[in-house]
Amino acid sequence: MDIRLRQAHRAGLEFLGSTQKFSGGVLQATARREYDEAVPVPPTALDERRASVAQVLADSPAWAFDRFLTRWVAEEVYVRALPAVESIRPTVEAWLASPPPGRQLVEDPDVVPPQYWENEFHLTPGGWNGHDLMGPAITELVFHYVLVPGGVGAVRTGQARKDHRATVARAAHRESYRHIVEFGASSGRYTFALTKAYPGSPVTAVDLAVSSLRHGIATAQARGIEGIEWRHADIEHTGLPDGTADLVTMFSLFHEVPDAGAEAILAEAFRLLEPGGEFLLGEVAPYDRHSAFDAVVLDWETENRGEPYWREALGRDLVGMLERAGFVDVTSYGADGGVFPWITHAVKPDRPQQDRTT
Repeated sequence: MDIRLRQAHRAGLEFLGSTQKFSGGVLQATARREYDEAVPVPPTALDERRASVAQVLADSPAWAFDRFLTRWVAEEVYVRALPAVESIRPTVEAWLASPPPGRQLVEDPDVVPPQYWENEFHLTPGGWNGHDLMGPAITELVFHYVLVPGGVGAVRTGQARKDHRATVARAAHRESYRHIVEFGASSGRYTFALTKAYPGSPVTAVDLAVSSLRHGIATAQARGIEGIEWRHADIEHTGLPDGTADLVTMFSLFHEVPDAGAEAILAEAFRLLEPGGEFLLGEVAPYDRHSAFDAVVLDWETENRGEPYWREALGRDLVGMLERAGFVDVTSYGADGGVFPWITHAVKPDRPQQDRTT
């Protein structure tokens, strides 16, 4: 979408991006050095890591101001992004309505979101459906002006310029798929990576966020991308037939749900997959894969940046959870030897496990 903001709106968002870049790239980097120099052999348990960082950096201006600015940007970003998108509402609405009849989103009025959906993820006012233009506001403004230059959470300053979604999409094992189902598609950034990685493979993109789905449809129309069905549904109960997919995948979604929700999502993925089908997940690495300082930085999001299930998610045994759901051949690793994106791949057995022989 061709966004033409007024100078005041654009400057306000660019200031937040620059602030986040300075906070993560200078202040946080300074605090990391201070901690690493003071504690050459840090603890491994999360509670001990939190206590250690709090004690060592109690008088660190770099640490205090990094945390303050990170929280301030998170609060301020929608204070600026939503008025900015409102200022160009006629243009955005016309663009969202551009797909012809038959390609517009069909909303399901009977969808009942899970309870955790009511959280204001990332401090988003009202959540992903809290504003009718939230999809364009997040993707076209927040991501472009703030997150790409500034980074946030597991994505350090400047890393958002890397195409992490393409990296995860290419981690599936086949050259093409009969039917890909994506959970938590939002505005389609990972969806489009899938269509590029597996041209000709149809994708069903599922999400609860109506504004984001409409934005994804309009983006696909503008780019001439075919083969995507955009489905308004709860990913725990998609309504798709059993065995309808040979790849079920998602990116950066699992940390937004509690363990019970994660188990329900995996059960739905298992149901949707045909025997031998693949499950592919791109996420943030578990806490034990991070340094002590970085684990504490991530864990801080649980109470301070609208990530209520972050601690639960990054501490869960994902491999064990997948195996209990019935998956086999589970592998979990960091892309390019790093910690983000953390890729997990699993397979639905070609026959019930109790019947498998040599």
